[in-house]
Amino acid sequence: MILETLSTMKRIRMVETMNYSAGLTSKLFWLQESRKTASYIAEGYDKTQIKKIAWSENIYQVKAEYRAYEVLNGTYRRVSLLPEAVLKEFVTCDIETAKIINLIAILMDSRLFFEFLHEVYDEKIRLGEKEITDRDLNNFFSDKSMQSDVIAGWTESAVKKLKQCMTRMMFEAGILESSGKPRIIRPIHVNYHTEELLKTNGLEDYLRIVEGV
Repeated sequence: MILETLSTMKRIRMVETMNYSAGLTSKLFWLQESRKTASYIAEGYDKTQIKKIAWSENIYQVKAEYRAYEVLNGTYRRVSLLPEAVLKEFVTCDIETAKIINLIAILMDSRLFFEFLHEVYDEKIRLGEKEITDRDLNNFFSDKSMQSDVIAGWTESAVKKLKQCMTRMMFEAGILESSGKPRIIRPIHVNYHTEELLKTNGLEDYLRIVEGV
């Protein structure tokens, strides 16, 4: 239990020491693409080997070569952060479980998104509130701009895109009923097997955030 707690703390600290980035706007939820990348990693492929077939075999079913590498870079960065046992589960689990694991991988790669779910979404569930409002989004970015010179330097357009991107990903993960207004929170239930797997692999805090417990 002590080792699990230390592992969780280490992963959370990794997110907290990341630089803030608006790069999320150039990425999608990429559920099936992420599972495809994870399946190759689970089979022992490294990134260079996957890159060789990303376009030649068009494993992501895209229309342009640059897009194949863009999807590979984005999905590899995320899923490679998952512990091995969780990555293997991600490849074979049901679709609803896969959505949650994919969301956790994204949170592990994005400090801004992690903090939004932790400080806004999770708190909403704890308080019994049912909607993510424009005011919630505006207050979050206002607070962050006062805490970070990086965020303070972002354009209004970039912030608008980030708001849209985060709510869209929450919808695709199944924790919002819609990406548009009203953004009604959809509480989720993670099955016992997945809960135990995430806990024993140091991802309990991420699980708590997405479950709101």
